[in-house]
Amino acid sequence: MINEKTLEDSYNLPVIEEITLRDIPYPQQKEEIIEYCKKNKRVFLSDVANDLKLDLWDVYNIINELIDEGILGVHNDNRL
Repeated sequence: MINEKTLEDSYNLPVIEEITLRDIPYPQQKEEIIEYCKKNKRVFLSDVANDLKLDLWDVYNIINELIDEGILGVHNDNRL
């Protein structure tokens, strides 16, 4: 009998973690994202969404709104 751990070891398969998203009001999401960004000076959208258990699309929209409002800045690290 092959168990899940054996398959992971044998094939080096990635493990997909499922999270349960929180259903909280938009203003609360926005405030939590601002606080998260204050604590973590360099953030990625996926980290914010995963750590706060928020929908990635909602995080994307709120981050863009915060950038437009001048609350957050963008660091582009595409230097050669």
